[in-house]
Amino acid sequence: MDFSGDVKQAIPRPAVAFGGVGSAGPSPLLRGWREFRRSGAPVRFLCFEDGAWADVEGEAAVPLRRAFLDGRVVAEAAYGGREFLFDFLRMVRIDTGTAQEVAMGWIDDRGACFFPVPDSGRKRKRGEPELEDGASSGVEEGSDESSDTVESGRVGKAARGTWGRAVRLVETDKFYQVVKKLFLSGIAPRVGGGVAITAVHKVAQGPRCRAFQQQGQLLAAARGADGGNAKFAWYGAPSADVAAAVEHGFGRTNSQVLGHRAHGDGVHLSPPQSPFASAMLANADENGEAHIVLCRVLMGRPEAIPAGSSQLHPSSDNYDSAVDNMQNPQWYLVWSKDMNTRILPEYVVSFKCPSLRQMQGSSEATSQLKKPSPVARDMFPTLLAEIQRFVPSSKLQTLQGTYNRFKKGQMKKDQFIRFLRAFIGDRVLTAVAKKLRGY
Repeated sequence: MDFSGDVKQAIPRPAVAFGGVGSAGPSPLLRGWREFRRSGAPVRFLCFEDGAWADVEGEAAVPLRRAFLDGRVVAEAAYGGREFLFDFLRMVRIDTGTAQEVAMGWIDDRGACFFPVPDSGRKRKRGEPELEDGASSGVEEGSDESSDTVESGRVGKAARGTWGRAVRLVETDKFYQVVKKLFLSGIAPRVGGGVAITAVHKVAQGPRCRAFQQQGQLLAAARGADGGNAKFAWYGAPSADVAAAVEHGFGRTNSQVLGHRAHGDGVHLSPPQSPFASAMLANADENGEAHIVLCRVLMGRPEAIPAGSSQLHPSSDNYDSAVDNMQNPQWYLVWSKDMNTRILPEYVVSFKCPSLRQMQGSSEATSQLKKPSPVARDMFPTLLAEIQRFVPSSKLQTLQGTYNRFKKGQMKKDQFIRFLRAFIGDRVLTAVAKKLRGY
């Protein structure tokens, strides 16, 4: 098992993040309509067949593209000796002869991806993507061992309550040893010793694993074979948030714990060789025990976001996630809309470290004395995030470009506000401002 940072073969299929369908809507049909309206001109149509996403054959894509640009939500096309209906709102392809449905999606001329949202809570219909649960960071590259396999004698009793169906590994288990070595080698030099692992639990996989794998496939379809950019990373947060993330899924980001040091509103994870940064976000209980989680993460194509940013999502459809530094990242950031499909908890590491608790206290005291950075006080990123929901995709580049000029000091504040009023109108601007103020 290689924890150097990249995950090459830990996922059995090519791995992704899609930028088109991440947000939850009031209904799948309405969400599909919004995505249909938001999309640019499609350049590729893909269908999920034989366990993978495959392009619609050459000439058959022409009538689909024409129908899409004409605003029709259903189109007909024939290839492979069969005739099909393509439903752009439900994102399905229907065989007119057999009525069989398979998932479909598309990539537009800006590189934005529009694929069905993984729905892991319902029974799979015939023809929908079916994904195995076998992918696991607890498996060495090239191994056929499933992440859900529990060999006799290699685990202790299943954890109850805090970690759901997680299984406690015995100290002689090979994965316990690998995770222990990874954690201690990264944290001991920073705390000067005195750190002790009290338990390692293997998180049980299920529907989340299938959704994670499907995301990987979608990213590969959009960004290329290695487009998923899968990595191992550490997640740290208060104990209640860690327990919720492991047992049910992420309920919120850990940006609030970082405060003005956050690189946007998303889940922050540290690289596998740097558990210290995430451990600093964990809090110990009355017994001095704290917990962090080793996860698999799909980064897709990241962008650099400065500390103090209040950004809520990728700056454009060209990006899927964020880092603090492109050359030597100390933080990976997964946006909140993707946190339950692009982060897969694998191991919970419980530990005690008195010196770390002292360092946390010192860090919190110091941060209280620091003034928030100018970016943290700037509400324009949040304002723009809301405004973009009302702006056609063809105008997003103009909006982002003008905002970048404003950030660089090339445009005064009153000039930028005048631009916004002219660009989207006073009614929309007033409605967005009221929403941000809470009324």
